[in-house]
Amino acid sequence: ISPSSKDEFTEFEKLLKDKISPFESSIHYSGFLESLFRDLCLSLEVEDLKRVSNSLTVLLSEKQKQEKLNKGKKKKKGMVSAGGMKSKMKDDLADYGEFDGGYVQDYEDFM
Repeated sequence: ISPSSKDEFTEFEKLLKDKISPFESSIHYSGFLESLFRDLCLSLEVEDLKRVSNSLTVLLSEKQKQEKLNKGKKKKKGMVSAGGMKSKMKDDLADYGEFDGGYVQDYEDFM
């Protein structure tokens, strides 16, 4: 295949994607893509390389947002944040009289 028109390059893109995609579960896949894109982009002009870079940056940003949303949904409803834990510990200590004046009052007389 020797593409020359936009439609032919679109078809070529689809063929390459279909040929490469089955290997995406390999641990070597991301390294392969990194090396392939670097080698393919060496001959690009600066403006074209910027466009490719921006496209990948946008894709990264979208993936990160999606991952953040998915992690937020996975939190259990009964989990207590760190602030809630401190508050609970304070309440537990109050049961022993420290904050009611029990322990504090004993040591104030010492000085």
